[in-house]
Amino acid sequence: MDPHGARQPRIVGRPDVWSGIALAGAAALAWVWARDLPVGSLHQPGPGFFPRGLAALVALLALGILVRGILRPAGRVASLWPERGGGARVATMLAALLGFVAGVERLGYLAATAALFVVMLRWVGGRSWGLTLLAAVLAALGSYLLFARWLMVPLPSGSWLP
Repeated sequence: MDPHGARQPRIVGRPDVWSGIALAGAAALAWVWARDLPVGSLHQPGPGFFPRGLAALVALLALGILVRGILRPAGRVASLWPERGGGARVATMLAALLGFVAGVERLGYLAATAALFVVMLRWVGGRSWGLTLLAAVLAALGSYLLFARWLMVPLPSGSWLP
């Protein structure tokens, strides 16, 4: 309570408030890391243009999440995953993303992306094997064609290939 008797909002059980704070911190950290990179202009962006622009966008979104978390009534944290396996799926997805980052150089972009989609669709999303394999192959090939062939972005080919 404040001196006038009004009740102060608690943030302990408000995940949106904590998410907003964490995202704002990540945005500030990204901004600081990019501070020495020249920004350039809209017509000729420098190496600092994208990181700073992204940091500003994340900070703006973090502010929206933070304000929403403060203004909305606090809900139960357990309601974030109303079904039993929600937390396990989030952990599986996080592990899959970390595995992708750790293995993309060794496996190559195509194999790592296909494996990531298999985990996302089969074990996180619960889709059938047929749909999972089709989507994994199409996503890996489609994104490879987009980035490597059309946009000419060099992607790792993997150390296990000759």
